[in-house]
Amino acid sequence: MKEELYQFLTDALKLTLAKEKTKVTHIEDGFKFLGFRIQRTSGHNGMKTKVLIPKEAVERVTNKLVHATNKASFQDSLTTKIQAMNRIIEGWCRYYQYTSRASSVFARIENESFWLLAHWRGRKFTLSMPQVMKRYNQGPHLGTKEIQLTKAYAEFPTRRYAQRFLKPNPYTTQEVIQREELPEETRWVGWETRPGMADLRPLILARDEFQCQSCGERVAPDQAQVDHKRPVRRFKRPVDANRMENLQTLCVECHRVKTEEDRRMESPVR
Repeated sequence: MKEELYQFLTDALKLTLAKEKTKVTHIEDGFKFLGFRIQRTSGHNGMKTKVLIPKEAVERVTNKLVHATNKASFQDSLTTKIQAMNRIIEGWCRYYQYTSRASSVFARIENESFWLLAHWRGRKFTLSMPQVMKRYNQGPHLGTKEIQLTKAYAEFPTRRYAQRFLKPNPYTTQEVIQREELPEETRWVGWETRPGMADLRPLILARDEFQCQSCGERVAPDQAQVDHKRPVRRFKRPVDANRMENLQTLCVECHRVKTEEDRRMESPVR
């Protein structure tokens, strides 16, 4: 059987089968392929072959969410933390949305992510769970008015391929296969160059009424610069520089001028 398959892949699809890595297994025992588990099981309509989500895949995505909400990440902004968790949840759910019983697995991920974020938020702001629920429950979602945690079960229902479709085989339709260079896997968990600034920025802009505190000109939200009145390097603890009384709104030009003046003041006299 392996030899017949080897010849078919070589002659028809121009692929090389790694014989030492190939095994023959019964479909009822199941096997994993590209992160999926394929197995034939019995149901109320008889025997069917199903594509399932492996337990290892569930454990991996859960570990990513746990890592994103660990105790060492309390300086991260709530906004970026939710963005990071949403990236993990949405990418994973889209990959496994066309599997059997996906909704039941997504329900577990939704529950796990909800309470991980709730406890992370409680520890960050020293709040009890009832306080977290009262302050950050946005209807059926957990988050703020600007951003909410993705609900895996509610937003990603199980889907089925409605009809057969054909795709061209890239190995037989072109002589040279063009492949994109994929970057090394990096897992962003909400880390910021200036920790906490994603939460502070909208508060500072609203307080200053989107007005440059140097020249008095109005500034657009995407052009506004949130500046430290006293540079971060002058604080023993960098986090102390991010207090609201030390932050101000500047336009691009005023921010450039102030930055140059600060550098001249800090440069040693020759």
